[in-house]
Amino acid sequence: MAAIRIAVVDDSIFIRKAMVRILEADPRIEVIGVAASGEELIDHLEEWQPDLISLDLSMPGMGGLRTLDEIMARRPTPVIILSSLAHETAPLTIEALHRGAVDFIDKQRYSLVDFQSLSEILLEKILQIVPAQQPATDVSRARPVPPLPRAARTTGDFDLLLLGASTGGPLAIQTVLEALGRDFRAPIVIVQHMPAGFTSAFAERLDSHLPFAVREATHGEPLVAHTAYLAPGGLHITLDQNNDAVTICLSEADDDSLHCPSVDRLFSSAAQVVGPRAFAALLTGMGKDGAVGLAALADAGAYTVAQDEESSVVFGMPRAAIETGAVREILPLSEIGARLRQLEEQTGRTPRSE
Repeated sequence: MAAIRIAVVDDSIFIRKAMVRILEADPRIEVIGVAASGEELIDHLEEWQPDLISLDLSMPGMGGLRTLDEIMARRPTPVIILSSLAHETAPLTIEALHRGAVDFIDKQRYSLVDFQSLSEILLEKILQIVPAQQPATDVSRARPVPPLPRAARTTGDFDLLLLGASTGGPLAIQTVLEALGRDFRAPIVIVQHMPAGFTSAFAERLDSHLPFAVREATHGEPLVAHTAYLAPGGLHITLDQNNDAVTICLSEADDDSLHCPSVDRLFSSAAQVVGPRAFAALLTGMGKDGAVGLAALADAGAYTVAQDEESSVVFGMPRAAIETGAVREILPLSEIGARLRQLEEQTGRTPRSE
């Protein structure tokens, strides 16, 4: 089986050497080229033909964002950003994810002296984004789901949309939200796997590009129409019923969840609080987070959607949910927003399976 061909782009010679050492230690990976600038990468892009590129954003010359734009224009290739948590670079990282980068690694979370932690996360991401060529599990059709019960609505027009995503999620989330349109009324609660410090920049970016408000969620606030709430990085988000309002609860990370925020935590709480008045979509992402929660929502009578394999950057999370039998519809990313808008427009009556 051919090795995964990686190109490393960073203006720091130390980072370049560290990355090469990490990557070449794995026999499944070949470092096909190393560049100190975006210009150098672009000059060799056709020659190297990498399967994946690791890219620093803060570089002299054309810089990381322009380099990313050139990659996507000349030879679209999966790109992992090597980022920093510094205030001035977090918005750049978020912008890169919306311009086509599939994931990022925060340099400050990992030691480049002790390579073990960085090596593990980097290799995990690479092997999920550029998977080995092997037969895929047949999940082309959702397993049958029992008919939806009558929705026990507390108001005539209340619905709640839930979104969960990981790898490839920022662009997927924006694609779905844009397709909802300015007339979409239901509150939206979103979990995107992302460290603390980046989710605020993500919320600000979405807020500036969408016709409704998007903000980081705060503890105790009630959900209101025409508003999307993004789980802060490093905190779990769940829902609670407070008199006639559904409110947000934020809590610290614990040892029970691999991810914080956790899609499973949000979806499971929504199943208890909102039940059949919710509809949820599980988007591209690595791992299994969201599968248990989506099953709880399906059991409660919620309408459940998963992104299909072809349009997913990584099909792990949708696949895991589909294999539980909890997914009512499997749709390409380009159709999910329109379908959710259609369901929301069916106010006052339970959506029916097509």
